[in-house]
Amino acid sequence: MIHIIPRMKFIIQTGKSPEEVQALLRSATDTQNKWLIVPGDKAFIGKVGETDFKFLPRLGEVLFAGIVMHVKDSFLPVITGQIQGQGSGTTVIVRMRLLWFVFAFLCVWFGITGMVFLAGLLAVISGQPDGWGITASAAGFILVGQLLVRGGFYIPAKSAKRKLEDLLGDV
Repeated sequence: MIHIIPRMKFIIQTGKSPEEVQALLRSATDTQNKWLIVPGDKAFIGKVGETDFKFLPRLGEVLFAGIVMHVKDSFLPVITGQIQGQGSGTTVIVRMRLLWFVFAFLCVWFGITGMVFLAGLLAVISGQPDGWGITASAAGFILVGQLLVRGGFYIPAKSAKRKLEDLLGDV
């Protein structure tokens, strides 16, 4: 199924204990400050709790006026997950989603352009001379929005998924 607003969910099964999984996730995660990020080369920025975690993939850092700042991308996936002990191993349930304000913005973007697209189709059906222009413009806005969202979300999401599978997978 293709989602208009992208998201991803997957499960990683590992033979490691929940404590080992927590330690591995903490070793790959820098803590997040309100405005600034502690410089580092770890793959993720966020927090890891006892049974859950929430972080963003690290894009890069910029030195601005002597201050190291984290490069932000609005479409980066927010990675949340639960760590659950399962018999002799651990199950890590991972969900990736957009930031809430980006989700809300995209709902408005695609909602309005979808309604304009339908109005354009109705105008085409009823024989209005501007119907094709309205329909094509709305379709263009939908296409550009989808290209931005999918490129901005799925490329870093798939990279983060590989990093998590490599980090938590059994060797």
